[in-house]
Amino acid sequence: MIGELYEYAVGLRRELHQYPEVGFDLVRTVKLVSDELCKLGIEYTYAYGKGSVVAELGQGEKLIALRADMDALPVEEKTDLPYKSKIPGQMHACGHDSHIAVLLAVAKYLKEREKALTCRVRLIFQPSEEGAVSGAKMMVDKGVMDGVDHIICTHCENAMQTGNIGICCGDYMAACIPATIRFKGRTSHAAMPALGIDAVAMAVEAYENMKAMLHQEAGQTKYIWSVGRFQGGHVHNVIADLCEMDISFRFYDTAFAKRIEKNVRSICNEIAARYGGSVEIVWNMSTGAVYNDPAIVDAFVQTAKNAGLNLQPMPQRMSSEDFGWYLTKASGMIFRFGTRNEKLGCTALAHRNDFCMDEEGMKAAIQAFCAYVMSFQKEI
Repeated sequence: MIGELYEYAVGLRRELHQYPEVGFDLVRTVKLVSDELCKLGIEYTYAYGKGSVVAELGQGEKLIALRADMDALPVEEKTDLPYKSKIPGQMHACGHDSHIAVLLAVAKYLKEREKALTCRVRLIFQPSEEGAVSGAKMMVDKGVMDGVDHIICTHCENAMQTGNIGICCGDYMAACIPATIRFKGRTSHAAMPALGIDAVAMAVEAYENMKAMLHQEAGQTKYIWSVGRFQGGHVHNVIADLCEMDISFRFYDTAFAKRIEKNVRSICNEIAARYGGSVEIVWNMSTGAVYNDPAIVDAFVQTAKNAGLNLQPMPQRMSSEDFGWYLTKASGMIFRFGTRNEKLGCTALAHRNDFCMDEEGMKAAIQAFCAYVMSFQKEI
């Protein structure tokens, strides 16, 4: 049976791979998902926001949600695959096409065994996991987690051999705050700097002071503070009146993050006031941390072992996943399925333009989902 489901998933995945769509603009992808659910006799809705599809099946008091992200990346594909992207500048470089295909295969399996289910299953097909605006947050805000007892998702992993299932118990992926700091000053001739207010000088001082503050505050606390963009001025002979920094701040400790925000605002406001300029700080949470609930992990691991799957531990990561938004409403977990195969050349990690995956890995993902749902215990 897994063989048939795998062939079904491969066909869907290759169709999706040829027509990647970005963000919330997933017209063709949503149509494919909707059409397949219709063929399977599973009712669905678009009620949870642009680019989303949600379906439900089964019966019982308990409600499990399974989530697949659907968006691609604005990347020009550089592979020789016969089913490579036909959309210039867009590519499924993170394997979300496989996530959709796996969840549709799981839907097919569960629908055929719906009467044997001891719970209800909500299938969440989500837009914009990669985008600056989170599709998960949109769907959570619109109530997609209402009534859900817990939620599970998966992600392909080219750092793990095909056939393996990877899991990390407890803290797994970091929360993320993408911050923008804009220092505003006044232009003047470069030969008369005293007549201007140097935005670049303010930003440089802030950069150094924030770096020192973080080192002092953090101690043993895990965090990432990466300045991905530092931009100010246009020409050599004009004092810049604007300098901007884009920062990726990743962490697990929410109290630590709140202290850092307070200190950043204090540092930047003090510098701007001293120079006679001003500062604007945009500080928004893109996602919370992903915490894999130990009880759910234990149940998942047991059913995976009973199904004959190979499991291996995964290390904690400082990368982020907007799956964290769902976990603000219910407990859950994310697992990885291996797609690395050196013989096939499937070694490039996600987000590279030469990314390709061993589709055989989808077998284990399908089997893990199906085994877990079918053996669901009410006490979890």
